Amino acid sequence: MGFLNPINLLWAVALVILALIYLRSRSRPTISVSSLMLFDEVAAPVTRVRHVRIDPLFWLELAALSALVLAVAGLYAMVPAHAGRGRSHALVFDLGAGMGARFEGRSGLEEARKQALKLVDAAPPGDEFSVITYALEAQVTVPQTQNLDAVRNAIHTLQPLAVAAHASALSAAIMRGRGSSEIELFTDRAPSARATGDARGTTPLHLHRTEHGDDNVAIVSLDPGAVGSSRGRAVLRNFSNKPRLAEFQVKAEDREVFHNTLMFAPREQMVVPFGPLSAGGLISAHILTPDAIEADNQHWVYAPAHQAGHALVLSADSAVRDDLARVLLAINPDLQIETADPAQFSPQKAGHPFDLAVMHDCYMPGISTASMLLIFPPPVVPPAARIPGLTVSPENLPVLMKPARDEPFSMGQSTILPAARGLRLPEWMDPLLQGTTPGDSDLVPLAAIGRIPSGRIGVIAFDVRNRLLLDADRLDALVVTINLVKQLTAPADIQVVATGSYVDIPVAGSAIVTAPDGSRTQAQADKWSRVRIRPLQSGHYAIESGTRIVEVYANYFDASESDLALVAAATASPAPARFAERLSSHGPRQVQPLMALLAGLAMIAFLVESVVLIRHSALWGAAHV
Repeated sequence: MGFLNPINLLWAVALVILALIYLRSRSRPTISVSSLMLFDEVAAPVTRVRHVRIDPLFWLELAALSALVLAVAGLYAMVPAHAGRGRSHALVFDLGAGMGARFEGRSGLEEARKQALKLVDAAPPGDEFSVITYALEAQVTVPQTQNLDAVRNAIHTLQPLAVAAHASALSAAIMRGRGSSEIELFTDRAPSARATGDARGTTPLHLHRTEHGDDNVAIVSLDPGAVGSSRGRAVLRNFSNKPRLAEFQVKAEDREVFHNTLMFAPREQMVVPFGPLSAGGLISAHILTPDAIEADNQHWVYAPAHQAGHALVLSADSAVRDDLARVLLAINPDLQIETADPAQFSPQKAGHPFDLAVMHDCYMPGISTASMLLIFPPPVVPPAARIPGLTVSPENLPVLMKPARDEPFSMGQSTILPAARGLRLPEWMDPLLQGTTPGDSDLVPLAAIGRIPSGRIGVIAFDVRNRLLLDADRLDALVVTINLVKQLTAPADIQVVATGSYVDIPVAGSAIVTAPDGSRTQAQADKWSRVRIRPLQSGHYAIESGTRIVEVYANYFDASESDLALVAAATASPAPARFAERLSSHGPRQVQPLMALLAGLAMIAFLVESVVLIRHSALWGAAHV
């Protein structure tokens, strides 16, 4: 038993007030006098009442008021759920990449769909079902309904995603199913007790684990190397406990640069060199040998060609200008770099547009550039700036770096930056790096990027003075700067991202998005004239807007999700009982509010009290009521 609204138990104060009223009224004697003596003084009785006289009317009123207080507080009881009378089932499906692993010609999700359809077909008439899925987040595909055809159609359309299933998403899915009589969880791995803790004790959870082998080789990473000078590297890993053969191919655009069959020892990780590449462009790697998970058998990377571009570096500090120029030349040796003091530079005298403009502790509008990087931006930005919604705090505080989720910035230990300015990012910018200030646990953005029709804009909040980018103890700051510059200088019509991350495409009006499976959807541009997509499949996406086509390649790899050997070695949980066996045993329990029962008891108490008062009035007169 419990209370749905325990805060309403405060109304129990009325019971105390009722008792005080009765105690005071019954502890003093009542004297009957003639109406002719109303204004005469009457002596009080000599004897006092030593016993409080509480009649049955008090107990009736106390019982009625107690029932009303419990009803308002939402008193409920856990009662067995009966088939056809309010029994409901929440079907929770894991859509992580591991559920797409194939074993004996069938994937784990296909086996889960088969088991779920059997449960739906075997359910007694009147039972309700809901379909809940989770991977990166939880979603209710079909709310609780008795329309079994809609439930079957939703189960048939489920497809595995090329992302890892997060424990937080499982917890959210379990919470969405708590209102059901039973939760049926379909997954390939045993959930943690913490993830399913919200359902324990209130809603029975039945685990349906799918079986699969450990036959999986994955592409961990792909590095194109430097075009024309250094070799590229591909890292492959065998997650199986058995030796494996894998046919591996690397292509630059449509030209094959590596093709060989590799022999892997159990659990071996191998570095495969190739190249050097003779030209830049899109580099793709494929494992041609079929295995359990197809999503991690392909990988893309863009190799920047050494083209003579133009970059501008503005800073009042000459040492900062030199450091930034070195970083840009390390990224692209053919880049033509112009450095200047902002006090002595005039945009009107620039004879050509720039591919990238880097401004440190300053902002100069009117510069013709395709991409812009603001480092340690000034607190006051001119109104003519093409950075709508960005605000900068004038305070300079030390910060502790922390990478944002799903971003390729990994740090082995915390890095302290001596000075950073607070940023408030607009909606069209995505944080790439976050940090915390001393004495505060709130995260503040330290690096961000945004794409709008006026161009690509990046922001770095920390200062790079005093040779910060060349400090061996703060190499993470250099890595962040290099990755941000690479994103700003990458081709606008080709993007390589990780599955599950958001991608912003500047468009005019609407766009047609073609997924790797061939499905096409129409997306409308937001108020910033951009389309935001979230690739959940591994492969090639095409975004068409008018005559422009933007190609997005989504890579998937997650070591914990792709490691099927650990899942296969885990102890299998016993299969859940069938519906018929559950009905014959102690069935699940569900919440049954007692408001109607309590309200009925209160009405009965009031009726009995009314009968008693009417009887007293008839026998002794209205004065004794």
